[in-house]
Amino acid sequence: MKRINYILSVIIGLLVTLNVVNAQEVSVSSELNLRNYFSYEILSQVEDRIIVYRDKGFIKEIDVFNDEMENTISAEIEFEKKRVDVFSIMGMDSVFQILYGYFERDSMVIKYRIYDNKVQLRDSLTLIKIPKTSIRKKFSNVTSEDRNKILLSTVDEDDNILFLMYDCKKRLIEWTKLVYVDDEVARSLNAIELANNGDFVLILNTKNWFNNKEDLRMMLFKPRMRKEQFFSINLDDYSKATVFLKHDNKNQNLIISGTYGLKRGKEIKGYFYLCKPVESFREGEVLSYIPFKETFYEELLQGKKKKKRVLNDLTIQDIILRNDGGLVFVSEIEREYSRRNPYNGYTRVSDGFARRGWVDYYNDDIIITNFNPDGSISWNKVLYKKQFSQDDDGIFSSFFVMKTPSRLRFIYNDEIKRNNTVSEYIINPNGTIARNSLLSTEYQDMKLRFKDAVQISSNSIIVPSEKNYDLNLVRISY
Repeated sequence: MKRINYILSVIIGLLVTLNVVNAQEVSVSSELNLRNYFSYEILSQVEDRIIVYRDKGFIKEIDVFNDEMENTISAEIEFEKKRVDVFSIMGMDSVFQILYGYFERDSMVIKYRIYDNKVQLRDSLTLIKIPKTSIRKKFSNVTSEDRNKILLSTVDEDDNILFLMYDCKKRLIEWTKLVYVDDEVARSLNAIELANNGDFVLILNTKNWFNNKEDLRMMLFKPRMRKEQFFSINLDDYSKATVFLKHDNKNQNLIISGTYGLKRGKEIKGYFYLCKPVESFREGEVLSYIPFKETFYEELLQGKKKKKRVLNDLTIQDIILRNDGGLVFVSEIEREYSRRNPYNGYTRVSDGFARRGWVDYYNDDIIITNFNPDGSISWNKVLYKKQFSQDDDGIFSSFFVMKTPSRLRFIYNDEIKRNNTVSEYIINPNGTIARNSLLSTEYQDMKLRFKDAVQISSNSIIVPSEKNYDLNLVRISY
C-alpha cells in the first residue's frame, strides 16, 4: 500500500511539474484612465517596479506598479515651465530618466532629470541652450540598442535637419556642435539607424529622373570624427517594396534589407539585403537578391482564395541577429483598404484615433526566414494567422516577439474582438514550431495591444490593454 501511495505521489509530482513548465501566470493591474490623455508609455522594469508615463499636455504623470501589479504610486512631474516637451523617457536599471526641453526667452533649454522608482528626484542638469530660430518642428528621437545614446533631430526655419546627440552614461550632450542636413535631404529622409557607438545612418529615397532609375541613397555620420559620407545603392531592374534598416552592434555591420519585385509587376518576388561594416560602404554597392522558392509559395498560398494579392503586402517587421552572424527576418502580410473618401480627417473613437474614411486593416501570416552567415537560407517557416479590424488603426493586430537564447515566442490575438483567444507560436533554432493557446479574454474585459508590449525579463512581458479609455497592464510570465 505504501508503495502504491509512493508511486501515485511521484506521478502527481510529475504532473504538477509538467503543469508548471507549460503554464503561464497572468496578472492584471488596476485601471488607469486615458480620457483626454495624448499618449502613454510603459518603461522597462526599474528594479522591481513597472513605470508608466502618461502625457496629458500640461500635465505629465508617473504611475508605479509592484510585483502584484498594484498601483503603489501616482505622481505628477512638476517642471520649470507649464509648457514642456518630453523628448524621451527611459527606464534604466535602478532609475528612470526624462530628457525634455522648454522655451525661455529666445532659446530652447534642454535638460535631463533622474528619478528613482519611488519617483524621487535624484539628479537634474541643464545640457544645452539652442536658439529658438533653429527649431521649427518638435524634436524626434532615435535610441541606440544599448539605450545609452539618444539622437534628437528637428528642422530649422530653412527646412534643414538639425541633429543633437545625448550620452545617457555621461549625462551630457556629447555632440554640442549642431550638424545641419539641407532641405533636399530632409524631403527624402526615409529612416534613421543609430549605432551604440553614436554613429548613425540616414536612408534617403531618391530617384534619377533622367533614366527613371530609383536608387537607395544614404548618409553616414561619425560624430566623434566630425565625418560624413554619401553613398548609394543601385536597385538594378527591381523596385523596392519596403526597406528595413538595422545595425549589428556586435559585429559592427549595417544591415539594409527589404522586399523587391519587378518594376512592371506588383507581386513581391523575394528579399534583398546587404550586410557589411559601415566603414567599408562605398558608392555603387551591390545588393544580394534572394528569390522565394516555389515550395515557399505553395506553403504560403495554401488555402488562399486571392493568391495574387498575398505577396503584394509582405513587410519586414524585425531582424533578429544570430550569435554566429546569421540573420532571422521576421515579416508579416499587412494591408489596409479605405471604405470611403480618405480626405475627411480624423475622429476620436472609443479605442483611439481612427480615420473618418473608414479603414479595414488586415494582418495575416508571419514569415520567418533564417539566413546563414554566408547568405544562404537555412529554413523558411510560415506562422498562419488571420486578423481583421476596422477603424482602430490596427492597434490590436500584429504580434509581439518574445526573445530568449533558446527560442522565439510569437504572441498575438487570434481575432480582433472583445471575447478573444490569445495564442503563441514557439519556434526553436532548428525551425521546429509549436502552437499553443495562452489565455482567453472572455469575461476579462481586456483588449490587448501586443505590438506595443514590453519584455521585462527572459520570461515575462507587459502588455497594455485598452478599453473605453481605460488602461490595464497585463503581465504574462512563463
